[in-house]
Amino acid sequence: MKIRFSILFFFLISILYFAQSISGKIIGENGETISYVEIIVKRDSIKKATISDEKGSFSLKVPERGNYILEIFDNGIKVFTNNFYINGDTIESIRLTKYNDTVIQEVVVNKKVVQQLGDKTYFNVENSILSKGNNGLEILQKSPKLSINSEGVVLLKNKAATILVNGRKINLSGNDLNNYLSGLSSEDIKRIEIQDVGSVDQDASNIGGVINIILKNNPKGFRLINKMSYAFRKEKATQYSSGLNLNYGNEKWNLYSDVSYTENKNYGKSTGIFNYNNGQKNINNGDSKLSNNNLGLRLGSIFYPNDNNTFGIEAYYNKNNRIFEGNHNLDIYNGNDQTISSKNISSSRTPSNLWYITTNYALKLDGLGSNLKFIGDVGRNNTEPFNDVYSEYLLNSWMNSHYLYTTNSVSDYYTGQLDWTQKIKKEWELNVGGKFGSINRDNLLKVDYFNNDKWDEDLNQKQDFNNRENILAGYASISKTFGKHFIKAGFRIENTNIKGYNNLNNEELKQNYTKLFPSLYYKYDLKNENSLSFSYKRSITRPSFRDLNPFVIKQNDFLYEIGNPSLQPLYVDQLEFGYNIKKHSFSIYGNKTINTIQGVYFTNKDLINFFQPQNFGKYYEIGIDHSYNGNITNWLNTNISSGIYYNSFHANDGINNKGASFYNNTYLQMKLSKTFLLELTSNYYHQYQYRNVSGANRYRMDISIRKTLMSGNLLALFKVVDLFNTERDKNISHYKDFNFDFYQKWQTRGFLISVQYILDNKNKIKAGSVKSDNDSRGRL
Repeated sequence: MKIRFSILFFFLISILYFAQSISGKIIGENGETISYVEIIVKRDSIKKATISDEKGSFSLKVPERGNYILEIFDNGIKVFTNNFYINGDTIESIRLTKYNDTVIQEVVVNKKVVQQLGDKTYFNVENSILSKGNNGLEILQKSPKLSINSEGVVLLKNKAATILVNGRKINLSGNDLNNYLSGLSSEDIKRIEIQDVGSVDQDASNIGGVINIILKNNPKGFRLINKMSYAFRKEKATQYSSGLNLNYGNEKWNLYSDVSYTENKNYGKSTGIFNYNNGQKNINNGDSKLSNNNLGLRLGSIFYPNDNNTFGIEAYYNKNNRIFEGNHNLDIYNGNDQTISSKNISSSRTPSNLWYITTNYALKLDGLGSNLKFIGDVGRNNTEPFNDVYSEYLLNSWMNSHYLYTTNSVSDYYTGQLDWTQKIKKEWELNVGGKFGSINRDNLLKVDYFNNDKWDEDLNQKQDFNNRENILAGYASISKTFGKHFIKAGFRIENTNIKGYNNLNNEELKQNYTKLFPSLYYKYDLKNENSLSFSYKRSITRPSFRDLNPFVIKQNDFLYEIGNPSLQPLYVDQLEFGYNIKKHSFSIYGNKTINTIQGVYFTNKDLINFFQPQNFGKYYEIGIDHSYNGNITNWLNTNISSGIYYNSFHANDGINNKGASFYNNTYLQMKLSKTFLLELTSNYYHQYQYRNVSGANRYRMDISIRKTLMSGNLLALFKVVDLFNTERDKNISHYKDFNFDFYQKWQTRGFLISVQYILDNKNKIKAGSVKSDNDSRGRL
């Protein structure tokens, strides 16, 4: 036994003695890091290779000490070669100096626009033709696998995605999110990281994949971007927007600011029909007008005291005022006999003020890319909706009514998260972190009605709620690259504690639950950059505070909206198999959703309709997705995503809805000359089944032309939006006792003119191929 132990001991000692390594960082002449280049170390029959990470760091093991040749390549272009003597663990920082400036410029030109790294797709915006003249929302629309639907929702493989900026989740949604993304400039964006299935370092509420926008670091000198646009659809259906971006940086500081303003006016028609099984029919149709004004401000700074520490702070403010006016008719029929005819005039405005302050700190732990990061946020969203509804009954004047709804909703929140990434030799990586978030919401609704020539308060509809939600989360994951294999596995645990209180009747709502969310990703690299992959993830969607409140809101005398204190979270299990081949990506997936949260209509014995969020059933989905991104010719680039899927929904009321459909999103980019660019965007969704909804096909095509002047500093754009005027909403919701048909059409076809001017100190701005050691400009 002792002999065996001695042999094993000396065997391990010999391995440790003869195993050598070389590690370090690839840097430019001015100390800037150069990422994602290939490093090869060779000697006789020995040949080892790796790729520098986003920090420019690399590490290689060789079996024995001695003289080696070290070469650096980018896309097959050799940019460096030298002899090194490797003895033990050798650390070298390789500086690419002036003698190979010409080669480095070639690297910039030929840098890959799309890369597959680990479980992510990298779209290097700064190396693409989209690097100038686009806002953040437009960049996402033109990125691989991504599209934007008519509601402005960013889709990844046709599903709503979670948006991050520099690794930080944006806690905004709807118009607030779109307004912020539109305020970003493509000149500030380094790359887009696209993750088909989120990992455990993101919130478990992430279901539809993750998009991480990486901003550039610390440009030197001064830069100004001024952009204005005007869109005309029809008279009184116009949009105007303007924005100003300022950026200044030196060796230690980076200061940046954005201001944007938008005015949008539109009008349209809509029809909603309740078709009851007993023969009754409720028809609501009419005209609507919309006006939306938005002001956004962003101010931030990043401080680089040394190579290992980075501090950042950012403040954001958004002021929005949305005005909606409706003029609708309500007609109720019992068979062929009309029993009710009314005219409903509504006017609503929704002013809101949103602000946040976020701070971040990053500490570099070693030369391999290990780091420690902290991000903290505090913010408030104050919304004050007001709705004026007048109903006039032509056949029954005694039913006339006039109501005023005044709401004050204030949400205060703060979050703190700590993330530790440890790179280990032999390409191991460990990620551990924790996050705590708290949201407090106060909601007050006051309802007045006109009665006997005076206004009285309707105490039956009054609301006064307080809600607090605390989420404590922790996660751990480990990944390893060995040969052609890459595997990443982890788990996330989240505790949710919700407390709600009704100040009017002293009712209290409490929910407390702890859930585990595992994830797994595996990839096998084939030849010629092809790969196979497999992933699994479990996710959660929590009901909103508003849905949990037992509120009652009267839309008209025959339609009420109510809350649901018994609402439970929904859970999704996702399974996906992927295959990447050069510019193509294929995936086969299956999703299972339980406790589906769905807005449901139901009817009482008096045929009064109610709309309430419910856990309405189980939802199953299987499908095949395909995406293509790349150059077809030297002058034609395209980004295409398409898919075929089959859905099956089993509702609690016994209604089953199922069917197949497909979609296609296409972006074409034609380079007519060095300064002319023609772009075409097309979105098509076939007739679809989603839960209990059957939707009609939808189609939209936009076409635009860009012209650059003054050496690229002036950019002009002309765009035709919804060329064939086909964008509209049309669907049918299926319920046990009735169906609900809905149709809506806004003014969508029109043209847009945009002009952008850039003023910068070019002599002091670093080349686009380099980056500093930190990408920590987080934001909310």
